[in-house]
This record gives sequence, structure tokens and C-alpha cells, in this order.
Amino acid sequence: MAAAVAEQVWRDSAPEAVEGELSALWRDVGRRGPIARAVMSNLVVLRAAGHGSADADGFLEDRSIDAVAAQHPSRVLIIEHSPAAEDMGGTLRVRVGIVTFGPPQARYGVEQIAVRSLCGDRSLPSLVRRFVRGGLPISMWYREDLSSRPPIAPIAALARQFVYDSRQWRDVRQGVLSLADWLHADLADMNWRRLEPMRRALVFAAKSAETDAWSPENIRVAYCPGESALAWLLVGWLASRLQWPPAAVPAIHEAVDHDARLSVTIGSGGDGVIATLEARCAIVNHGGAPSIVGFREEGEADAVAAELHMLSHDVCLHDALSALLHHFSAA
Repeated sequence: MAAAVAEQVWRDSAPEAVEGELSALWRDVGRRGPIARAVMSNLVVLRAAGHGSADADGFLEDRSIDAVAAQHPSRVLIIEHSPAAEDMGGTLRVRVGIVTFGPPQARYGVEQIAVRSLCGDRSLPSLVRRFVRGGLPISMWYREDLSSRPPIAPIAALARQFVYDSRQWRDVRQGVLSLADWLHADLADMNWRRLEPMRRALVFAAKSAETDAWSPENIRVAYCPGESALAWLLVGWLASRLQWPPAAVPAIHEAVDHDARLSVTIGSGGDGVIATLEARCAIVNHGGAPSIVGFREEGEADAVAAELHMLSHDVCLHDALSALLHHFSAA
């Protein structure tokens, strides 16, 4: 559970004066009582221009960022980027802030730098390096639809971790292809976390099922509206674990009248396996009593903060995405 925001203090700054302005803000905040400066990493939040409110301060009004910073204190760099030709490059606006959390006797604060940029994509790495704290890992949280707004390739090499949510994708194929430049990073997909109970349930079912039935032609996947990326992540995971050839995928369709988020049918008859992902559990029917894997629904901030804490290489996710990349490239 994220701590409630106790105070936010912001001021305008010039790019070259950011560190001085932050020091001045810390002095101002410190006059009101003891406070600890908390920082575990750099968190770069990438958004397209116009993501938030159109008013002058609208790009600061994102409570989900504060909720993440409360659980995983970081120097937060918020970049709203408007692509431009290199000779038009520049920073339109910079604001610096201190966001504090906790009761008066145990306050802690995090630094935030908000930048509206108008520059060529190749100038972004220098902008990021200018404002992050050296010696700390850089995690990037991409708040846009990767399938329609691909991440900016020149800054891919800076990221230790890349956090995104494939549930936002309008085009799953294009979303997967847009990640090709980011496979070196520790990828963290919020949708992959949502799929975890289903994966656990299917691993359990595989221990007692006929392995010959787990071939693409014997598998059918159905998903409810808005969950196509979840279905394809499941297919990529199965393809990577079972070593299917790139062109082989099971039947996938949207089930408009389906109550479950996702369901997969493997084989048929009494020896078949039917697994469904419900609102709070995954259920596997494979003869006899069903097996149930329960889970607690996470909010966005809780899920992002958990991934930032782990900062690890998820081999299964990378393998699933690699399998989908091979499939969509071949297709």
C-alpha cells in the first residue's frame, strides 16, 4: 500500500539550474521538520506530449507516479516528448519538485524533474543523462501504447529495466515488434504479471496430462474483449516452453460472451484440459475435482513498484516475446 502524499513543492527551473533548485527546495522543506532524502534508483517516465491535461501544469498531475515513488523511492524524471527536427531541438520547460510522504515524525521525500522537450530523438540520451543521478540504475516506465507509439530507440541502451503494460496495445503484432530494440533490458510487462496464475495452473496440469496433446493443432485459446495481448503472451509462453516452430500457433479468437478473461482448451474428451483465468483465480479442469490458483488483484502502482523492487531478468517473459517475434516476423 502506497503512503499518502504529505506535501508537494514545485518550482520552475532552467535546465542548467536543476541541481541548485533542488538543493534550495530541500532546504525549504527541511525548515518544516526532519526529513529523509530517499533514493534507490532513477525512474524515467516516458510520455507523449499531450498525455495529461493541456494546461501549463497538467503534465505534473499524475498521482500514479507519486504512488509508485512512495513504495520505491527514486529520482523521478518525467519526460513529455514532442519529436522535432534536430535543428529545432530544445527543452520547452523544466520544473523541479520534492514530494514528501509519511507522518511529521517520519517524513521522507523524493525528487522529481518534469521536462517538456522539443528535440530530435537522437538528443534524448543526453537529456536523460543530464538529469539522472549517476551510479544508480535507470528504470524506464513507458506510459503509452507501444503498438502506436513505439519507444524511442536512441535511449534504449540507457535502460537497465523497461516497464510497460501490453494491455494498452491496440495491435499486438506491432507492439511485440516494437520491443525488438529493448530485449537487452530487464523487461517488465504488467500483463505478464496478470498471466502468472494461469501459467502456474497450466504447469500443474501438464504434470498429469498427455504431452502429445500439447501441440498447436490441439489447443484453442479464447479471450474476452480487450485481452488479446494476454492471449498472445500465453501463446508465446507455450511456444517457447514446448519449442513450437515459428509458424505454428493454436487457434485464437475473441469470445464476446465469455465471462473469463482467458481460457485455453487442450485436447478433447475426458483426457482434455480446460483452464480459465477468472477475476480472482485460475481454474483447471482435468478430470476429477478442479484445481484452483487464487491471487490478489493488483493496482497499477503496486505492480510497477513490485517490478522496480525486483529489477531482475525474467527469462520466461523474454523467451515468450522472442517466440512471438519469430512468429510475427515469419508471418
